Amino acid sequence: MEEPQARAQPYTYDLGHLLCDDTNPLPAHDSTTVEATLSKTAQQCAQGLINQLLTACPIVKSNDDGALHIKLPAPSTRLPREKPVPKPKEKTTWEKFAEKKGIGKTRKEGNLKFDEASGEWKKKYGYKGKSGGVEGGVSGDWLTEVDVNEGKGGDKMEGVQKGPKLSKEGLRVRETKKRGANKRR
Repeated sequence: MEEPQARAQPYTYDLGHLLCDDTNPLPAHDSTTVEATLSKTAQQCAQGLINQLLTACPIVKSNDDGALHIKLPAPSTRLPREKPVPKPKEKTTWEKFAEKKGIGKTRKEGNLKFDEASGEWKKKYGYKGKSGGVEGGVSGDWLTEVDVNEGKGGDKMEGVQKGPKLSKEGLRVRETKKRGANKRR
């Protein structure tokens, strides 16, 4: 191989990207020797890059297969992106409204409460919740005290269960009245 000719400006190398930069102008050439001139310049640049790699970078033997590798340094040239940096997405109508009203996203962690008796985190409410009762689905109010003055007999839970039924029945009556008023129009 030929030694690279002395140049007005030496090559600049970026070994991290395996880049050799030649800032010198191309020598004068005619149209018949363009390919030969470019080929010779590229060969000199590649030879300079290989020489620089072998002198500046450490050669490491791999533990896996015993092959030799050249450890490249970090790149010094920042390469441009292929596409422009994406613009930030515009907020949706709901996100603008939620920000204005101070509504945050609900998180699952906020629904948990530490149960000191069992030493575990449990839900505040709902299935297997802390206030929902004991494991196995038994409600926390399985025992109710009976007042001595109230008398004997009767189901004490009867009144507790009637409450929701009465409110549902009242809603149904109101809805039927509204429907009847709408039909008259």
